[in-house]
Amino acid sequence: MTQQPYMNYELSEEMQSLVYWSSIYSAADNDIDSIRAAYDAMCRHYTLPRDGSVHIEDKTVTGATHSVNVRLYSPLVEAPAAGWPCILFIHGGGWMLGNLDSHEFITRYLCRDLNVAVLSVDYRLIPEHHFPAAYEDCETVYHWLRAHGTDWNINPAKVVLAGDSAGGNLAAALAVQLQHTGKQACGLALIYPCLGSSFDTPSCQQHAHAPLLTLEEMHYYLKEYAPNASDWKDTRLAPLRAEDFSGMPRSFVAVAEYDPLCDDGRIFVEKLKQANITAEFYLGKGLLHGSLRLVRDCPVVQDLYQHMLSSLKQMFK
Repeated sequence: MTQQPYMNYELSEEMQSLVYWSSIYSAADNDIDSIRAAYDAMCRHYTLPRDGSVHIEDKTVTGATHSVNVRLYSPLVEAPAAGWPCILFIHGGGWMLGNLDSHEFITRYLCRDLNVAVLSVDYRLIPEHHFPAAYEDCETVYHWLRAHGTDWNINPAKVVLAGDSAGGNLAAALAVQLQHTGKQACGLALIYPCLGSSFDTPSCQQHAHAPLLTLEEMHYYLKEYAPNASDWKDTRLAPLRAEDFSGMPRSFVAVAEYDPLCDDGRIFVEKLKQANITAEFYLGKGLLHGSLRLVRDCPVVQDLYQHMLSSLKQMFK
């Protein structure tokens, strides 16, 4: 462990590497196109070439007002009679960045390692589209899957919601809204999610200046996503504000230790357990926000991933 000038954080070599490459791929200016181009380049850095281990197809879900682009990953073997169990994966990126390519470093491997379908969602981004556009796109895709999943060899009764960071926010928000509808997902898997809007937790103060995600940056993303402060109490934006968790699905929540959002996941799991929902909490010791990209290179992230795989297997039973 080597001392770094980040508020006395001791970062492993893997985390130092993540900080380094994130700085290499930083945007030249504050133009949204520049920011997205830099993020996309960083994503490519962490994504191995496709190796033909799973079938990949881009598709479109038609909603009431517009269509949502999605990418379907499915095993190469014949689907079960009822269709594949499916992970509906929602990518992170501050509701501002990311696309169908940005998280292929994880979606392909979830498909391969679990032998299930994975459907990633290309939801509308800010600043072009504010809250609740991103949420509504994810909701549209989920309800389409419930109604028409068999068209794509997906079992509508076995859909798990999953996402990282802002994608974890959207997945959790959707699960909260699905309570007591009879259409709840069979599981929920979140990686360092943003779940509240008050940012008054101990981790927000302790890790306000953490590498890769500061409290100031998190405030910026939220204000861009929901410019109207009255929306900050909406559980579609801040699922931690829900008063009822009794209809939530079995859940897995992993957080990064050096992350302002660390306590969001911890408090969320506490609320799930208080409602007698089976929930597993994983604290990634020494990890930074965004470290899931090191799933092949960092032993702690690999351990997190293996715990997530085990939990997902239980959700699909």
